[in-house]
Amino acid sequence: MYTIVRKYLKLLLRSTAKAGIVWPLVALYRIIIKEEKPTGGNVPLGKPTILVLQSHRFRGDLKCLVDSMQFRVFILPIQWQDRLLAIFLPSQSSLVKYTRANYFHPEGDKQLSTMQAELRTFLKRFLVQLCNKLNIDCVIGACVQYVCDYDIGLASNEIGVPYIVFHRENIYMPTALKSLECIYRNMGRFVGSHIIVHNEDMKNVFIRTGFIDEANISVLGCPRMDDFVRQVRSLDSSVHCAVEPSNRKKVTLFSFTHAVSIDVTLGGEVVGVDKVVMPGGHFTRKHGEGFQRLFEHVHVSIAQLAVQNKDVDFVIKPKWGGSWIDEIEHALIKNNLDISNINNLHILPDIDVHDLILQSDVVCGFSSTTILESAVAGKAVIMPYFDEALKKEYTDYVEFKDYFHLFNVAYSIKEFERLIVERLRNPIKISESQMNGRYALFEKYVSCMSGNALDKYVETVNNIIKA
Repeated sequence: MYTIVRKYLKLLLRSTAKAGIVWPLVALYRIIIKEEKPTGGNVPLGKPTILVLQSHRFRGDLKCLVDSMQFRVFILPIQWQDRLLAIFLPSQSSLVKYTRANYFHPEGDKQLSTMQAELRTFLKRFLVQLCNKLNIDCVIGACVQYVCDYDIGLASNEIGVPYIVFHRENIYMPTALKSLECIYRNMGRFVGSHIIVHNEDMKNVFIRTGFIDEANISVLGCPRMDDFVRQVRSLDSSVHCAVEPSNRKKVTLFSFTHAVSIDVTLGGEVVGVDKVVMPGGHFTRKHGEGFQRLFEHVHVSIAQLAVQNKDVDFVIKPKWGGSWIDEIEHALIKNNLDISNINNLHILPDIDVHDLILQSDVVCGFSSTTILESAVAGKAVIMPYFDEALKKEYTDYVEFKDYFHLFNVAYSIKEFERLIVERLRNPIKISESQMNGRYALFEKYVSCMSGNALDKYVETVNNIIKA
């Protein structure tokens, strides 16, 4: 019964939308779309208004923008964004085939071309009224290849409301960048007004592929790093290490997936360049795919060290919970380790990254921005470089290999465990030259060490709105 009602409701909405009647949906979405309030009070009158797509994708950058109090920020909930698109498009699960194949170039697929044309006509009518009612000055998204943002961004731009992307994925090594170039060439031209990226490498990829003109892309760093950068730079320069007082020492592993650094993803498929294709996504049980052995050995080593060092706290920080935690627990159980029996080992997906870094004495990570964040905080950073990382088909995907001299690199499981114990027992001061190298690397890939990325974002967005 529910399926039948849903089917007829969709047909009714589609017929109404085709007839150009969008005011009922506009009235509904005015109620659904909520303003994100800043922590410090209310936004002054007269500030520009932004509509945000997929707000959960922005990590901490969106909060920085909200708390700047320079914009009124409205959030379109993702489930209601999907429902809006579903009036003309198939379900998200059915849409995946188009994501990989020809969504951005539907030539030859008459059914898809017709759906897109009808959807975009409807969206333009809908957005004209919605933007007028809410006084929307621009729309922002978090990544150029999110299909569920694509048509809204295109329609918004065509009605004169700029679509700006704060591109969230920015650190790739040369081999992975080649994969990105293939993706962006196949996508054609950017349908929005402006892209903001963290570093020059990403900017150059977008320009080389003809995806966007140089005038319409800016390198501005990462706003969520501003407070952290100012905090670590305010430390005593003779110490070069930020440590929050604690009676117990702490080791943190920033967890990684089987597909880390090769996860150039389009439509759920993890793609490498003529070498690696992982249809399973971030994790796989298929033998020989991705960094499976490295994942297992590193996580098991952390658990075993926790068992052997009861006076030290060990934290594993995945980016999210659910299946990621399941994979960690699977690796431990496979090696006769039950995390429920290891009281000083904790898996904490939701803990604040920067707080955790500052609380840690030793940080471990593999092909992650957190390595660079920990490095500029003066931490002992240990990087595993063994198992699949040494294989020919994977080694080119390992991040920061040219900068190994700035970190502690373990070339075996035993060395990984030994380095952690040594850095706990005998903390070393990071030299000034090494810290300068770490600062330079952070600026190359992440954000400026002056901590003013947010100011640049505010200025750029305002200029685009006024143009």
